[in-house]
Amino acid sequence: MEAAAICIRRTGIRRTTVGQIAEEAGVSRAWLYRLYPDKNTLIGAALMREDEEFWARAHAVVGAADDLADQVAAAVIFSRAEQPGALLLLLQQAEPEATAAVVGSGLRHMVPGLAGFWHPYLEAAQARGEVRADLDVAQASEWVLRIVISLVSVAGETMDINNPADVRAFLRTFLVAGLGNSS
Repeated sequence: MEAAAICIRRTGIRRTTVGQIAEEAGVSRAWLYRLYPDKNTLIGAALMREDEEFWARAHAVVGAADDLADQVAAAVIFSRAEQPGALLLLLQQAEPEATAAVVGSGLRHMVPGLAGFWHPYLEAAQARGEVRADLDVAQASEWVLRIVISLVSVAGETMDINNPADVRAFLRTFLVAGLGNSS
């Protein structure tokens, strides 16, 4: 999988061959074909592995923070740092057709962490009393995800998105307050 990721990063999906991946891995093409019936399956598996590793690192970083504002800020800072290296994102921009052919309709399965990533963090914030007890965790998870995506991808004018303290203060003022008790 590592050899496939190296080859894909170096030459993209279309120009990567099973032969190149085999050579990079130090194995025969025949051995790879016993494991993966075609190039798209092999590349899809490599992208899946990269995705799973990303989410594991994200959970480790976010889980180390003490409260919801710090957790979301950690996610923003982590994602901004990881974004240039996110292979799937790079491929979607550089080779949208080839990426779609490899990933196909399984894109939702390629990013298993997206839909439920924030659920445990919001449930823990409920238990700590940081957010409303009656909060719809599924809806709030989607909202938090959308906030993170926005902060990662769009610079603002009122805070320095690269300053963790600014990001935390912004999130405490708006995100956590928005999810908190309305009384």
